[in-house]
Amino acid sequence: SAPTAPVAPAGELARQITSDSVKEGSGIIMKNMNFHGGTHVLLPGSYPVLKELLSVMIAYPKLKIEIQGHVCCTKLPDGQDNDLGTFDLSVQRAKAIFQYLVVNGIDASRLSYKGFGSSKKLYPDEINEQEQAANRRVEIKIIAK
Repeated sequence: SAPTAPVAPAGELARQITSDSVKEGSGIIMKNMNFHGGTHVLLPGSYPVLKELLSVMIAYPKLKIEIQGHVCCTKLPDGQDNDLGTFDLSVQRAKAIFQYLVVNGIDASRLSYKGFGSSKKLYPDEINEQEQAANRRVEIKIIAK
């Protein structure tokens, strides 16, 4: 039997990444990518979008991305990772996604990760949970398509 072409990943993140309007240098916010408070441990509800990102990386072997972590609710440059006792929570969260992709077969040369801490808040002074959640995010920057 003839080999079947890989099935194009479905879902909002996959549609955004593969859209013609998304160019190299574009940033995409990963919705529903959440961690246990003060840690780099993913919440169970984050795995569907993580698996979607993995499937896009598999289906599009030329795709290279930078994983960018952001935190909320601190006046410090970055949040504290309570598991490690370090003040680089945004870096550790981005690294957790990087490691998931590498463990699942994506070549590390296609990936990089960076933490921006609280330096790129969408809402400088969060006044409610929605604004905190918007600041506490992971973004994917397209490096090559």
